[in-house]
Amino acid sequence: MRQKRAKSYKRLVHQYVLHFQFREPFQVLIDNSFAESLVQYKLGNVLCVDKVKPMITQCCMVALYNAEKEAESEDKMRISQAIALAKQWERRKCNHREPLAPLACLEQVIGPTNKHRYMLAANEPPLRRALRRVVPGLPIVHYSQSVLVLEPMSDVTERYIATMEVNKSAISSTERKLLAQDTEAEASQPALQPVKRKRPKAPNPLSVKKPKNEKKAPKRAEPPTSTHTTAQQTSRRRKKRGRGSGAVEASHDTD
Repeated sequence: MRQKRAKSYKRLVHQYVLHFQFREPFQVLIDNSFAESLVQYKLGNVLCVDKVKPMITQCCMVALYNAEKEAESEDKMRISQAIALAKQWERRKCNHREPLAPLACLEQVIGPTNKHRYMLAANEPPLRRALRRVVPGLPIVHYSQSVLVLEPMSDVTERYIATMEVNKSAISSTERKLLAQDTEAEASQPALQPVKRKRPKAPNPLSVKKPKNEKKAPKRAEPPTSTHTTAQQTSRRRKKRGRGSGAVEASHDTD
């Protein structure tokens, strides 16, 4: 299960890298609730990686200080550890003279398009829900029962990617200007006359050789008759003639 989750997270991060130009080290913007959960689940070393650059705003730090003042003894210890952990991260300047709520502060820092390519790490559901519906290309991370969860792409992000793909295949404004200039130049030029192509002519009949007469096939020679058979046939004919003449003479004698 853990391997499948890791593979799906890698594919999801690759989509952000491909479409929104995210680069390492990834800038992870952390709110006060996520800092407390890191201490609660004893996972403070999770963000100590070269591929991740943890950041926190001044307003979120003020929220941690206020929570420490209002907390009881057990919670106060946890929040003080979260403050000590947050001091190790880079401080993202939000330029708010008066501290705002973490939701309002992070909305202004991230902006409507997430221009600086932040990854948001927050455990507050209202904060995640508000930014997920509005900002495209914003990866959101939160803890669920000591398991780090990377939320799937929002509908806003998927629609933004679809429009980007359509715009890539469409003609840009500069290309339209070039096409308009080409059409104007072609219209100003005079029409060119079509070039006549030389076609092959028929050959001179006097220079063509006459077809030769085909040779007639020789007649087949009849097979030669043997002399023996011809001699037998002639002898038989003579005998028949002799018999006929003898019978005629005998009839004359009787008369």
